[in-house]
Amino acid sequence: MQDNTLTVVTRVTSTVILTILKRMILLLKSQQLTTSMKTVGITGAAGYIGSRVCYELKNSYSIVPIDNFFKGSIRKIDDIEVIKADIRDRKKMESLLDVDCIAHLAAIPGVEPCNNAKELSYDVNVNGTRIIAEICREHNIPLIFATSFGTMGDPQYTPIDENHPRNPIHWYGKTKYYGEEIITQASLDNFPCYFLIKSNVYGMHLINSTPIFKPTVTNKFVDLAKTNGKILIYRPGTQARNFLHVKDAALSYRLAIPHVLRAKPRPESFCIATSESVSIKALAEKVASISREYNLSPEIYMADNPRTETLVEDFSVDITKAEKVLGFSPQYTIEKAVREMLDLNTNHL
Repeated sequence: MQDNTLTVVTRVTSTVILTILKRMILLLKSQQLTTSMKTVGITGAAGYIGSRVCYELKNSYSIVPIDNFFKGSIRKIDDIEVIKADIRDRKKMESLLDVDCIAHLAAIPGVEPCNNAKELSYDVNVNGTRIIAEICREHNIPLIFATSFGTMGDPQYTPIDENHPRNPIHWYGKTKYYGEEIITQASLDNFPCYFLIKSNVYGMHLINSTPIFKPTVTNKFVDLAKTNGKILIYRPGTQARNFLHVKDAALSYRLAIPHVLRAKPRPESFCIATSESVSIKALAEKVASISREYNLSPEIYMADNPRTETLVEDFSVDITKAEKVLGFSPQYTIEKAVREMLDLNTNHL
């Protein structure tokens, strides 16, 4: 009788111990998963591209989205609130950016906005970037910096690649070039940095079911087509550009992060673009042609160009390095994106 009782007690005890051990193992696994999830700080998170970067990263990383809402208007990405803070506030940045990696997109973007506010654009694009670079240097934080083909000026050869000389011809390009130089000096032997050199970003995306749109040249043409308006192109019209969809631009950040986290402490550049080098006139004609399938009838007209910009007729880009190292492959063509923007059913976006 005693032996039977002892056997039952032993079995019960063993079952309890096994249950406790299983729970402990599950808890440990949960803690490991939590601690292994890297944290990424994203500046410019409320903006056109930054909000899509947050969307791309939110399921794979713990994100710290930051924006001062000067231009950006997105307050939440799903249930994640964008933190109001300015990259020029060093103390605030130091307290927020205790992270494993930083994606730095905050900037005054574009030729005209920078020309219209030179002091502000320098303060944000250069001095703000200096603060981010110094934080990365002091804490050895890998950095991904959003830069532009505007740093290169008139192409000296095509296809353009990462080694193309920098010779910006407008203020926006100059501020981005200064940012690259600051980061290059700070990163050597201190932290890895990827420069993602993006071409002209266009298209729409959705955040919390709201279409996010910026009046870039392609988007402007589509918007005018929707209202049967006149599509304005600047002379000579043969000037070429390379166009990158906003979703493809954001994808490049998701692809880059695992690599930059284990990269050597130095800067490295990647051309993030497509194979589509298109003249402004050809772009307008493409938008107008597709629009006619939607029973729209926009007109195209030309005007003198008031801006300082490159007028080259070939803007092809070599993205071989991004393809091989990052696995980057753009998914959007101009035609696909234009049809998407013209489609009334935004659920397709």
